[in-house]
Amino acid sequence: MKIYWPDVIHRSSNRSQFWKHEWVKHGTCAAQVDALNSEKKYFGKSLDLYKQIDLNSVLQKFGIKPSINYYQLADFKDALTRIYGVVPKIQCLMPEQGESVQTVGQIELCFTKEDLHLRNCTEPGEQLSSRQEAWLAMEASTHGMMVCEDGPIFYPPPTKTQH
Repeated sequence: MKIYWPDVIHRSSNRSQFWKHEWVKHGTCAAQVDALNSEKKYFGKSLDLYKQIDLNSVLQKFGIKPSINYYQLADFKDALTRIYGVVPKIQCLMPEQGESVQTVGQIELCFTKEDLHLRNCTEPGEQLSSRQEAWLAMEASTHGMMVCEDGPIFYPPPTKTQH
């Protein structure tokens, strides 16, 4: 889990709180599906899907790899949409004081609940309700991530973690 599902915001050695949050926030919703109705099934299937999708290899085929250089958000979206045929959701860490470029925090590929097939994370032209926008703003302020804005983004090399 430390390798494939790291907490990019709180870089402490005890990440059990992060994974507890992931289960409570996302896993309990996904648990409506029999294949995901326990923590073990939810995290296990998530890791299986991550490995099956092979996101890093796909990005590298398009010349996108963690580095000290900046990329355009459109490069990520275009590459992922071309390979997977669906629109991803890319979230960034908000720039810290004195910085002007957002940093990739997570890339989401979404799946149908019925059969876990890839689907668009948002439909083209989909408008969020004011309630959804308020919820996203609250999430961004508490977790430091928001949907990336068009423009340059930083995709940093991973930091070394203790195993």
